[in-house]
Amino acid sequence: MALRTDQSLRATTGLFLRPEVLQSIQILQLPNAEMSGLIELELGRNETLEVCAPRDEAPAGERDRADRPAATGQSDFDGKRGMLENVADESGTLIEHLREQVAWWDLEPCLRDDVLALVERLDERGYLIASDAELLEVVHGGSLHAALDVLRSLEPAGVGARNATDALLLQVAAGDPDRELLGVLLTEHLAALAAGQMTEIAKLMGVRVEEVQRLVERIRELDPHPVSRFTGEAARPVTPDLVVCVRDGDLDVRVWDTDLPSLGVNEDYAAMVVDPLAAPEVVSYLRPKLDSARHLISAIEQRRKTLARVGAAILHHQRPFLIGGEASLRPLKMADIATMLGMHTSTVSRAVAGKYVQTDRGVYPLREFFDGGRSRGLPGGGQGVGRRGVQQRLRELVDGEPSGRPYSDDDLVTLLAARGLQVARRTVTKYRKELGIPSSWKRRQP
Repeated sequence: MALRTDQSLRATTGLFLRPEVLQSIQILQLPNAEMSGLIELELGRNETLEVCAPRDEAPAGERDRADRPAATGQSDFDGKRGMLENVADESGTLIEHLREQVAWWDLEPCLRDDVLALVERLDERGYLIASDAELLEVVHGGSLHAALDVLRSLEPAGVGARNATDALLLQVAAGDPDRELLGVLLTEHLAALAAGQMTEIAKLMGVRVEEVQRLVERIRELDPHPVSRFTGEAARPVTPDLVVCVRDGDLDVRVWDTDLPSLGVNEDYAAMVVDPLAAPEVVSYLRPKLDSARHLISAIEQRRKTLARVGAAILHHQRPFLIGGEASLRPLKMADIATMLGMHTSTVSRAVAGKYVQTDRGVYPLREFFDGGRSRGLPGGGQGVGRRGVQQRLRELVDGEPSGRPYSDDDLVTLLAARGLQVARRTVTKYRKELGIPSSWKRRQP
């Protein structure tokens, strides 16, 4: 019998994104307040990047305007400037923040309950310090792995980590080409890194010292305490990223980034790079700087366009809310907007992350307009009412119930049905609890 040794080469595929693409993804997620800090940082370390004329002096003023059915006067927006300042952030605890996000996701009931169960096990740092065996005791409906994936996809990035190192790595995109090296550096060479042993680390990792230094810079950009803003500190003012006006039924949506400087590339440095008489070392130094500046400018412009399209689509869909209030909020999922605009759902999610819109009714997070509840038809073929709308009607019924004769959940089902809302009893019970409304026997007055 002949023995034959077969050697096979197994190819693996993965998603590797170019640095400029990753930068565009990261910039899309930033709200105005963080964009301002990023721009300031880049201006300080890239001399080829410079501030141009203020955006409202630029001739292409219409580029800041989202698609809209009709224009209203500029004074409509000028009159809002006072309202755009010092609006308090009403975000609550980390747990509340995560629960709200879970409600926005279109999850199967079992998976949703599992994710919420994991949320309850987070410590004050946003970590899951319990073992898998302990977590399996609270995850009854499905896969622990699936529930962890959802939890770690929520904001802020890093929540659901096991430890500080895990929290840092969760902030690095899955397709980031540095992810593997960052993982090795943080998990295997942390002590040497703290001791500043760059040369030794480089030898062990098989890379140049400059590469280690670059990775260290990446680590410094990550937040080792991603949930620190939920520690009860005083709320900071919110700067809206969009402004919407409704005048005589016309909707006008604009990106509000006039406080962000308009950026350009220094023409003198750009000319030096193409000058045949320029010293090679000067060209080698300036060319990557210029490329970086142009990529940043392009990413910021793409962010503006994407935010304008996504914001306009959301607010046009929720026009009834802008006119009639929360009870008129229509069912909407991120997948609906993605399909409408020909985008990936993750792009829509990044575009609305941490973004706020100034409306005539106040300042709202863009995510507030996503009501993942099922569309509940109204008589005559209406557009349906979402979860928030049903809750609003539920609250109105309870507030108006006869004194001493509170409505039971079955009564509420019947009363909602009379108003054209077909809602299951278990849903009424769930919404009642979410609103903090006690059961009928607890509401009964003596």
